[in-house]
Amino acid sequence: MPAIESPAEKIRFDVFEVDLRAGELLKEGRKIKLQEQPFRVLFLLLQRRGEVVTRGQLRQELWPADTFVDFDHGLNSAVARLREALRDSAEKPCFIETVAKRGYRFIAPIQPNPEAPTVAASVAPQTSWRPRRGFWIGATIYLTVVCSISIWALYRPGRSTQLAKIEVVPLIGLRGYQATPAFSPDGTLVAFRQSDGGNNTGIYAAGVGGAKSIQLTNDPGDCCPVWSPDGRQIAFARYSGDSFSVFTIPALGGTERRLYRGPDHLGGGLSWSADGSVIAFTESHGSDPTRAWIAGLSLSDSSIREISSPSPGWIDRSPSYSPDGKRLAFIRSSVAGVSNDIYVMPTKGGRVKRLTFDHRPMTGSLAWTGDSREIVFASARGAEMGLWVVAADGGIPEPVAGPVGEAAWPTIPSKSDSTLVYEQNIGKADVWRLDLKDTKHPQKPPFALVSEKGDKMRPELSPDGKTVVFESDRLGFWDIWTCDLDGSRCDQITSLHGTAGRARWSPNGRYLAFEFHPNERSEIYIVEVPGGIPRLLPTISGSDNLSPSWSRDGKWIYFASKHGAEAFQIWKIPLQGGIPIRLTKNGGISPVESFDGHNLYYSKYEQNGVWRMPLQGGEESEVLRDIDSGAWPNWALTPEGIYFFKFGKFPHADLAFFDLASGKTHVVWPLQQRVGWGLSSSVDGKSLVYIQNQFAESNLMLVRNFR
Repeated sequence: MPAIESPAEKIRFDVFEVDLRAGELLKEGRKIKLQEQPFRVLFLLLQRRGEVVTRGQLRQELWPADTFVDFDHGLNSAVARLREALRDSAEKPCFIETVAKRGYRFIAPIQPNPEAPTVAASVAPQTSWRPRRGFWIGATIYLTVVCSISIWALYRPGRSTQLAKIEVVPLIGLRGYQATPAFSPDGTLVAFRQSDGGNNTGIYAAGVGGAKSIQLTNDPGDCCPVWSPDGRQIAFARYSGDSFSVFTIPALGGTERRLYRGPDHLGGGLSWSADGSVIAFTESHGSDPTRAWIAGLSLSDSSIREISSPSPGWIDRSPSYSPDGKRLAFIRSSVAGVSNDIYVMPTKGGRVKRLTFDHRPMTGSLAWTGDSREIVFASARGAEMGLWVVAADGGIPEPVAGPVGEAAWPTIPSKSDSTLVYEQNIGKADVWRLDLKDTKHPQKPPFALVSEKGDKMRPELSPDGKTVVFESDRLGFWDIWTCDLDGSRCDQITSLHGTAGRARWSPNGRYLAFEFHPNERSEIYIVEVPGGIPRLLPTISGSDNLSPSWSRDGKWIYFASKHGAEAFQIWKIPLQGGIPIRLTKNGGISPVESFDGHNLYYSKYEQNGVWRMPLQGGEESEVLRDIDSGAWPNWALTPEGIYFFKFGKFPHADLAFFDLASGKTHVVWPLQQRVGWGLSSSVDGKSLVYIQNQFAESNLMLVRNFR
């Protein structure tokens, strides 16, 4: 088939239209979200429709040698997102055909351009003939069927009609944070977690019709309520120190009853079975918090059984029973928390089926539709965190119409399909700077250093103190960015269409080492700044390799690695590549070499604190206890001590300094706003950079007629 010859600005096929001037893909007149690279792939395939466009040709056109390090991953991702937008299948394609070991081919017919001049068709002379009676009977039946289908298609509810019916409104107007909503079975009440930093914290219940909210508990560690099938009770989780408990309470308030207590874990969410006999939750053993499974707590005899069986190094969380009681869905996450996908299994046990293959961040609960056919979930599969729906039997996820802003934690009444409540998160986190007079006293109040769009994490000042590097999602995906200290000249260092982070400067300031999550596992990459091509630094195959840092002479890269059931350990590898050398025996993450090159400081995934070990050999020792195990990027080493966040009552925290010589802690600056992930000190120790929220809100939004 020949290439497109017409200079038309719009190309039509099936129900789709490609607007070349606007760079948009439309379906039945509605714009379909499609990123730049997938759109360019579509354009090139349309230009040569019917022909094979090789992977090499696509690489030459779309990914020049100086722009992308992992071409295969980039092209596969672009084609996958293009197929998602077109609702196409790789196995039975209607539009994009994969030609094994060669490339891709566009196989759908192109519709005539209605804007182009039409040419009258020639009319053949009619032949006189006399149809038989059977022909008329068949023709009548055929026309009846065609007319019926046409009338149905004309008057059936269209996408635009459905969108016009959707209504999105706030559920309640309380101050503070409202999160983790859960619909009652009949859809009249919503339970949720409320926090305003004061006494109004705990589990609440509110009426959908605007009735006054009722406070059920008042513990700041309470979270994640779920309703019993009869709507009479609410189960919820309570986090306290290193423990996790499951409680129940009457739906209208009353006496709490604890059903379970165990070690804290990285999982979340509860689910009450349809027959009311079991509460599912995430369970782990304190000796190995890097593996967690879905467990079922029997309400009749308090026995616990393991429902799911993840491999070592995986965490199953957010269980959700289907309303018909036949299936259980859950999220399986890597220990790093970046790779997440949905699985479903029969309630009575059996084969576990994987529904998504995104390896992307997911937050909150899974919500079944009332007919038990689909699952709504919150995922960053479209770059931003939003709501998607996937068939419980498998298929391509679709975006959910209606939600506005960053959406998470969806919930749907088990007896209704048209109403949804979700957690809406709105906020802005900036990179802040605090200049110091000495180790314990600020020179002046802190100020916002980088206020560009998007969330930010884990900043670090360059060795010369003129540039700050950080990770940001301002363009959707988490990538590495740099900015000058006056906030000008912000450059995007990576564009890997995944999750990149924890960037650390080389001692000479020419390179950055960072972690990247291309699929299920994280890897270490090196990039020259500015304008370099990221390259993979091969470390330990089949493991999570992350949290890199440099030796003081710039010849070695330290990193943390975890394989299977093993704990994270600290390793080092030559910058030019080689055989990794293991350094720690008892676990370690977030390594930093001391300024004199004699010791290695690090955190532990499983324990609080900062630890130290001699690089020439010797036993480790604990240096500082006041750092949570989940806050390993939240400390900065200097020759004299360690800066860290000392947390008080949420959201208050102090920027503190631990003096290595005296062993005493001093408060440097009280922080009034909620702090984020990451803390760094300049080489000369005169400046600190960290993440702080400018503003943050968490609201509950009600969506009517979303289906």
